Amino acid sequence: MKFSLSLPLLKDFSSPDPFRETFDLARIAEESGFDTVTIGHHHFMPGNLSDPLTFLAAVAARTSTVRVGTGIFQLPIHNPVRVAEQVATIDQISGGRVTLGVGMGWWPLEYDVHGSNFKERGARMEEALTILRLVWQNENTSFEGRFHSFPELTVHPRPLQSPNPPLWVAGVAPAAVDRAARLGDEWICGPVQSLAAALRCLDIYRPTCAALNKPADWILRRYAWVGESDEQVRTEILPVYVDGLMVHWRESAEEKEEKELFARIDAGENITAEDIAADRLLWGDPERVIGQIRGYEATTQCDHVHTAFGAGLPADTGQASLGSFDDIAAMIRLFGREVIPAFS
Repeated sequence: MKFSLSLPLLKDFSSPDPFRETFDLARIAEESGFDTVTIGHHHFMPGNLSDPLTFLAAVAARTSTVRVGTGIFQLPIHNPVRVAEQVATIDQISGGRVTLGVGMGWWPLEYDVHGSNFKERGARMEEALTILRLVWQNENTSFEGRFHSFPELTVHPRPLQSPNPPLWVAGVAPAAVDRAARLGDEWICGPVQSLAAALRCLDIYRPTCAALNKPADWILRRYAWVGESDEQVRTEILPVYVDGLMVHWRESAEEKEEKELFARIDAGENITAEDIAADRLLWGDPERVIGQIRGYEATTQCDHVHTAFGAGLPADTGQASLGSFDDIAAMIRLFGREVIPAFS
């Protein structure tokens, strides 16, 4: 079982090294046995990074063995040739440790401002993924497409990883899952999707991968809070955390389970934080979290779990995560000490 995590964006602009705490968390994750650390991507939101690739280069320069990636980068908004250059540069800086996780986002403004088109996001994603593989795997190559065209050229620097830096592709709509199977190296299951939604997606993803004679590798993302005291997490953390998560989920809900959940809440039904978190979050003490992961493993056969400790709160605030540096560092260390060894 592989474990990766999402780095929170912790910043102190009074410091000469304003992102030091986030960089420190990356090093702690490396020491704790995590396979990959990722950073998110949104424009015009103070709690997210508008330029995660520049940030990843800094993370790569401060670590030695942990892989660095995006989770996720909104590829259809940006020029894929430029993205290919940036990611290949990080691949060189990191010694071949970068992964590009991509998705389409949900906010039309981000597309409009950057000269893209939200209504065309699926087709733009298809073309961009095709271009990334093309220019990473080939020199002296040209392309003529619907949205992008270029004459014969060679992207520099060349990526170290062969045939290309891994592409993780997110999405839960049937077309998006099919795209992940055809054009990605792994599918990312979103952190707010219920277990039922994940299984529906796998019913599309696995047969498509099989037809293409390729591995059906995928990543299960989950928001998480792990603590020494199961009772403290249940009574003091979980209700506050779930309330914050629900604000963001309303913005980005895609699946019928999420929409039905909000309809029930809006109708006045009393749904507890534990009910909402049941098959969406990893929470509690290490023993409970191990049991939750084993349940996912038995039901979905997942072999890569991506945790986001305290993440998922609305990004219109300065920090889109719950907890201080000390809280998150303690969770990373506890997870590495107690949970990861249970799956080695």
